[in-house]
Amino acid sequence: MPLFMNRINRRATLALLLAPAMGAALPAHAQAYPDKAVRVIVPFAAGTATDTIARLVGQHIADALKQPVVVDNRAGANGAIGADAVAKARADGYTLLVTTNTTQASNLSLMKSIPYDPQKDFAPISLLGKGAFVLATRADAPFSTLAEFVAHAQKNPGKVSYGSANSSGIISGATLALKSKLDLIHVPYKSGPAALSDVMGGQTSSLFVDIQSALPHLRSGKLKALGVTSAQPHPLLPGVASLASAPGMDNFDLSYWIAVYAPAGTPAPELQTLNQQVVRFTQSKEIIARFADLGFTVEGSTSAQLDEFTRSEIGKWRSLIHAAGITPE
Repeated sequence: MPLFMNRINRRATLALLLAPAMGAALPAHAQAYPDKAVRVIVPFAAGTATDTIARLVGQHIADALKQPVVVDNRAGANGAIGADAVAKARADGYTLLVTTNTTQASNLSLMKSIPYDPQKDFAPISLLGKGAFVLATRADAPFSTLAEFVAHAQKNPGKVSYGSANSSGIISGATLALKSKLDLIHVPYKSGPAALSDVMGGQTSSLFVDIQSALPHLRSGKLKALGVTSAQPHPLLPGVASLASAPGMDNFDLSYWIAVYAPAGTPAPELQTLNQQVVRFTQSKEIIARFADLGFTVEGSTSAQLDEFTRSEIGKWRSLIHAAGITPE
């Protein structure tokens, strides 16, 4: 056999042997995305509004992209533990954060230090929506309206408590206590479900909780609503006053929001794919109707819009925290 034919055969054989190794050496983003399970970290406990929405949007992404989506609850430190885990995760599109204004806007002013930078350490994907909080109490409490709650607290200084499990509850309670000149006891909780359990059991007088989490208990009669944090009465809670009607609380208006982020540096194609799927989720008539019945307004956005919104919210929550007289801890 001619020498050049042996050289050609050897080259062909070598190419075939090296092909799998060369393919394995291709960067992950050059392959079809996603080609493995996606992890969604929720920095709050299971059963919260954020957790519920994260699981639904995760299922949508899994169905659309044909890969599993695993929800990982990392509660604690006002959401900072879960947010930090995402901030330090590999920026490859396989770790996402479904979170709220607590980790992305409030913690900067509520805590003396946090282990992540809400602006520099995350790539915004899309807003998911907005909702309001309700001040609720157990069914047999000696007060049934916001005015009665205020009057009861005035007559019993240092004996009436309110629970909270996030920045929205902390700020709402502190503002009410300061502006209405009430001596209220703040009881912080790691999760909303734990706070709900204690209020229904009588260990804590009241709590600020998202309407979505409170509604099943309000509808079953285990809880009663005293006031909402939005400027206007809530359509799902007719007859329930706004906190803005309490003494000194003029113009008080507080709502929370939920959004999706990835670690900073996540490739643009992956971010675009994720944004498209999240926005499609927020445009689903079934999803819109389902959450409207739970007091949550579904709303998507572009990545750029969420980035701008997050920046503006940091200033807004800084002002709310300052007005509530809260000292960072």
